[in-house]
Amino acid sequence: MLYPLLFQPIVKPKIWGKEIWSLSGYGEDQSVVCNGFLEGNTLSEVLEVYMDELVGGRVYDRYGLHFPLLFKIIDAQDDLSIQVHPNDEQAAAMACENEEDAPAFGKTEMWVVTKATDEASIVLGFNKSTNAAEVAASLQSNTIMDLLQMVPVKKGDVALIEAGTVHALRKGTQVAEIQQTSDTTYRLYDYNRLGVDGKLRPLHVAEALHVLQYNRMAEPLVTTKGQQSVERLVNDPHFVTNRLHINQTLQRDYAPYDSFVVYMCLEGSVTVEYEDGQQTLSAGQTCLIPACLPDIALIPVNGEAVLLETRAGE
Repeated sequence: MLYPLLFQPIVKPKIWGKEIWSLSGYGEDQSVVCNGFLEGNTLSEVLEVYMDELVGGRVYDRYGLHFPLLFKIIDAQDDLSIQVHPNDEQAAAMACENEEDAPAFGKTEMWVVTKATDEASIVLGFNKSTNAAEVAASLQSNTIMDLLQMVPVKKGDVALIEAGTVHALRKGTQVAEIQQTSDTTYRLYDYNRLGVDGKLRPLHVAEALHVLQYNRMAEPLVTTKGQQSVERLVNDPHFVTNRLHINQTLQRDYAPYDSFVVYMCLEGSVTVEYEDGQQTLSAGQTCLIPACLPDIALIPVNGEAVLLETRAGE
């Protein structure tokens, strides 16, 4: 029988910092199980065998053998490029994905700020309504930053970045990122920065101008509301995410959702109890709860634990 699955993180050094893919079924970047009898198997291999038992019937009907979400920790030690992602329809039309046998997904994502310096901020949308001509002209004159909305952030803040929204993490910010399974990013501007090869990193201006939402202002941040046991952060068609503050046993029943559930442990440790056993989950780890395990108890190990709880959207 399936059980809560832990995975070996995939570490990706970047010129601006470090990115950890904590749960991925994308292309060659396959997360590998590191506990139980499935240890050594990739996420895609497990999905191929267990199908709807792993992800849920409605999720399997929609996505088949393609795990729909990707989970990351991003540590921005320098500013990331100004970028935008397409939606599903645009991704399919523009053939964004490289895998011939994979559907082309767009990329809506969310950030939960896990660390931030006092001066930390993110780019989130334009600071006024604009258009493709004005944005293109600002790129030519190197004044694109004047059109962007800078939003101060602190630990615990949450941002939903829908496809089409111009955005960027900035120096001094670390986030947990939950997104659609896609690596399609259009760089609009990169500060004339050189890559590891000593050359300017490639931009995708034409593609970005095509998918940008020019009237998309900064979305309001979700801020911490105190020590609620279950705090709804995002309810999006692609994913639903709660923040769990656990200082005593918390029972969770996922049967109504017919979906897998993913826990990202941000602080502390919990014991995940299920019908046939238990699994400890500690800060920095990500755990996949198969859909065939709908009844879970979360028990804090020492003091309080903070987890992100994510399932597939409706």
